[in-house]
Amino acid sequence: MADVATREFLARLEALYPEQDDGVVSPWSLVAATAFSSSNLPEAVPEVFKYALEGLKTHEQRLLLARKLRDALFKSGMLSGFPKAINALGQLHTAVPTELRDVKPLRDVSKPVETLTEKGQEYFDRTYGETAATVQPFLREICPDFEFFSTTFAYGYTYSFFDAVSPAETSFTMVAALIANDTPRQVDWHLRGSVRNGATLDEVKAVRQIAIEVAQASGVKWKNDVPNIHE
Repeated sequence: MADVATREFLARLEALYPEQDDGVVSPWSLVAATAFSSSNLPEAVPEVFKYALEGLKTHEQRLLLARKLRDALFKSGMLSGFPKAINALGQLHTAVPTELRDVKPLRDVSKPVETLTEKGQEYFDRTYGETAATVQPFLREICPDFEFFSTTFAYGYTYSFFDAVSPAETSFTMVAALIANDTPRQVDWHLRGSVRNGATLDEVKAVRQIAIEVAQASGVKWKNDVPNIHE
């Protein structure tokens, strides 16, 4: 089903996102790549990369695109599952030229656990806003190990690295993965989190629509309505 990711379809997805300044790597591509991955259509991911690459002129822009897609897929694995992330990253790797590949981690892997927990708490609080006071105790109550892992390693190590994917784009990644997952409660959390992390309502609505259209084209069937975000 890689033929789902036609140039016409990708152009439509690109047009859904608010127009960016010349040379800016538009978030539409990481949203589409994540949505294809979560929809279990990893073979479409290289097509997103190749299409988006055409609009970039400098090595720095092209490297940033490759890093954005890699990191978005890595981050999305916390939600859609690492098997899907591995498959999507493997497909992406086949399309990325050698000069745009990384050979060592972008993150500082020497940071102590305490630092990761602190960073994770900061981004968790920023993402959830006033609801953090209820969501985090809920996670701790249902499974203390899960809450620790979520704060320290999901939010601290994985999500709180912003050199490639910004705080708002990280929320976009979550939304795209969760929509294909058919998990409306979490979709609602992270639509709101996108705004808290700096996105405009128009951007969040575009991300939602891109993720829905990719999932639909990939054959996803929902049991639940996809939440929307309002003024």
